[in-house]
Amino acid sequence: MKKHYRLVILGGGTAGISTASRILSEDKSLKNDVLIIEPTTHHYFQPGWPLVGSGEMKLEATKKSMDKVMPKGAKWLQETVERVDPVKREVAAGKYTIEYDFLVVALGIELNYDAIKGARESLGSNGVCTNYIYEHVNYTYETLQNVKEGNIVITKPQSRIKGGVSAENSVFTMDEYIKDNDSDASIVFRSGRDQVFKVKKYSDKIVERLEEKKIDYRMKEELVEVRGEHKEAVFENLDTGERHVVPFEMLVITPPMSGPSVLEGSGLLNPEGWVSVDPHTMMHNTYTTVFSLGDASSLPTVKMGSAVKEQMPILVKNLLERMDDKVPSHEYDGKTACPIATDYGHLILAEFDYNNIPEETTFLNQADNKKIFYQFKKNMLPIMYWNALLKGKV
Repeated sequence: MKKHYRLVILGGGTAGISTASRILSEDKSLKNDVLIIEPTTHHYFQPGWPLVGSGEMKLEATKKSMDKVMPKGAKWLQETVERVDPVKREVAAGKYTIEYDFLVVALGIELNYDAIKGARESLGSNGVCTNYIYEHVNYTYETLQNVKEGNIVITKPQSRIKGGVSAENSVFTMDEYIKDNDSDASIVFRSGRDQVFKVKKYSDKIVERLEEKKIDYRMKEELVEVRGEHKEAVFENLDTGERHVVPFEMLVITPPMSGPSVLEGSGLLNPEGWVSVDPHTMMHNTYTTVFSLGDASSLPTVKMGSAVKEQMPILVKNLLERMDDKVPSHEYDGKTACPIATDYGHLILAEFDYNNIPEETTFLNQADNKKIFYQFKKNMLPIMYWNALLKGKV
């Protein structure tokens, strides 16, 4: 393996693979001079996991071997990043130290189950579930099928998370499941956020659906402890600090999340722990040979694959300009999309920018429940993900 690459990409997730594919298609001279550092053997279509947890998709359909999605012309180092030195332009991974001219940080996000007392050891038993770990997603649907009474508690943390509306998708689809299957269970939704959704147009519709379905929901309630054997979830009110217990038959945890801890001390992170980049050009605020996008970045938008779809082409154009010693001239406006299934078969498609202003793609009112949006998410989105986005085509 070479010791020096024109471009090193940290991470083989959606952001890393799509960026490599796009830049190799736009600059043929980079063939065999792009290195992707990624330790895992498989790539996952994670937007499908909430659908798996609700019985609408098969888990196997969300997984492919990493070598199947690696773009032609890119090299793959199957190691874990251990250190990055943006001054020396070096990355240490395993026994290798790689030098680079330019770096794209796409390390994704870290799941902090340990921030919730008892959560990690409870997962996969006593009805404690999550849709954020491949090995646990099937247990979510298995548990849902067996719940006949009591509370199905679905949580969302105060922290920034990937798949920003995963919890809401579970709330609505699981509510319909129990009603269709003559279960006496009740849906309980607890969120550490101070509002249901940050864009009023969509928030109003989501709240309307929650109240129509008589779902017990409360804001600024953070899950702080799981007592798996006792089937108790402990929440803390973020205003008063008071704690209270909610009993459950099923608990669906969205854990707190954070940026890549391996970069601590590198000078690449902002005080909140995200890769510090300009919100429009995605170039690092200090090191002009470093770019970042997706979940690891400080970009102030919802962390979704749809955001990467918008970010990636702009980042590639700016990166190619920097490679040509030019100032990045292309700007990302923060656009992202959040598909929220309000039941099996209907969906709100929230699209908006940094200013939380709707920026909708279709001529339809996307705050209304639409069958066509749901069918797109369930059937078309996986095809577009594997065959377009990962190949740099948007």
